Amino acid sequence: MVGLVKLDCGVQHYEWGKVAAESFVAKMKHETDGTRKYAELWVGTHMNCPSRLVSGQLLGEYLSDSGIANSFFSPEHQSNEELRNNVPFLLKVLSVQTALSIQAHPNKKLAEKLHRENPSKYKDNNHKPELIVALTPFEALCCFRPLQEILCLVESTKPLKTLLGNTAVVSAKESEGNLIEGMMRVLYGLNPEVHTKALREHAAAVRAKGEAASTEDRLFLRLMSQYPDDIGCWMLYFLNYVQMEPGQGLFLSDSEPHAYLYGDGVEIMANSDNVVRAGLTPKWKDVPTLLEMLHYNTNGLERAKYERYRAAEGEAWEVQHYSPPGRFTEFSLYRMEHVAQKTNETCVKLPNIGLGFCLGGEGVVNGTHVAEGDCFAVPHGLLKCEANGRCVLFVASTNDALPEQAHM
Repeated sequence: MVGLVKLDCGVQHYEWGKVAAESFVAKMKHETDGTRKYAELWVGTHMNCPSRLVSGQLLGEYLSDSGIANSFFSPEHQSNEELRNNVPFLLKVLSVQTALSIQAHPNKKLAEKLHRENPSKYKDNNHKPELIVALTPFEALCCFRPLQEILCLVESTKPLKTLLGNTAVVSAKESEGNLIEGMMRVLYGLNPEVHTKALREHAAAVRAKGEAASTEDRLFLRLMSQYPDDIGCWMLYFLNYVQMEPGQGLFLSDSEPHAYLYGDGVEIMANSDNVVRAGLTPKWKDVPTLLEMLHYNTNGLERAKYERYRAAEGEAWEVQHYSPPGRFTEFSLYRMEHVAQKTNETCVKLPNIGLGFCLGGEGVVNGTHVAEGDCFAVPHGLLKCEANGRCVLFVASTNDALPEQAHM
């Protein structure tokens, strides 16, 4: 039985990525091109950037052989006709220099509808819940802030307050969600010229504050420098500004608004590339769909955050399992870091096929040597990792948590 197959994985060179000298993605590929942007490394079978074995064979084609597939996938997975031989998740490394778009991902029902009606923009019919784990200090906007916090920020941002008018006033008759949705619809319904004037007016006011400018206002100037006069610059006053340290993570369910701003991270998601955008991007935007689909609750961040697990004294391996709520069955993620100076082994049980990579140092996984930059696929069952020095591994598999469970 094969214990591990090494993979050759593709890179996406999006404009928001980092140059090679600063990019984890470039580091994984041992690339040194000084000017090209390295944004994402994809590990999986998605048609937009499928992984291959080092022989050149597509991973999806390799797994279509029933004998091979039955050794990699669990019996339960293979007994499901819809899932059989298919990897249900997509693993990535991200390197973010400038902000990604204000976005959300559709649920399964909406994804099917969008793909059916507009297949050129929504190229698959799957939902895309996702989880990001920071590799470096990582910044993001995600989920709506508490309502009173939003209202205070709007009150102190005069041009924004003027744009919103009476919609930024609490009413006893309206729920928090309805009030926030109302503000979003007013904001995105205004004439672009009106927005441009207000954005520039606020930028001038913030610059005049100098060192006295708030964290939010300084971030506003940063976004304006990256995406001049973009309506998405206002969203930082509505969404939580999150700063993560390495090992911390965020789980983003369908319909949760978010934007990654800066840093490197490992991202795991359902096997989809569906994105609904509404700002901070030159790409095509689908504002009506986004406004209709968003979750307008203000407690999303409480459910989204994962703290880093630290190895206890005497532990040789720091092993953390990032598992979303059990209704999201497609993925979970293991981070395994060897923190001792002598040879030690650790094991985890994978419920299904595993895809992973070595992000630092070297070790032995299921009997095969892996070093920084190596990507691989491993069978379901017991995963054995051994190291005698620094070794950082991430391995994704499916999620076997019960519906009420989540490891946060």
